[in-house]
Amino acid sequence: MQVTPEHEEQIRRIIGEMKCPRDTPCYTCDFEMLGRARPIGSTGVVDCLEERGSCCPCGLPFGDGILCMCPLRKYLAEHGLA
Repeated sequence: MQVTPEHEEQIRRIIGEMKCPRDTPCYTCDFEMLGRARPIGSTGVVDCLEERGSCCPCGLPFGDGILCMCPLRKYLAEHGLA
C-alpha cells in the first residue's frame, strides 16, 4: 500500500507523541529496519514476529509470543504500510 499524505501526517503525529528508546530508527531509516509484525484481528493488538522481539523495549511477552507495544509499528501494521 502506498503512503498517502494522510498516512504521513498521522505517522508524524505518532512520532511526535511517542518516546522511543531507540530514537525511532525505523522512521529515520525509511522503515528499512522495521521488524515483522501483524495485527491480531481487530483487537488493536499487534503480534511481533521477530525472534529478537523479546529484547525490544517495546516488546511485551505474552503467552508463547511477544506483543508489540510500539504505537508507530501498530499503526503501520494495521494500515498495511509495512
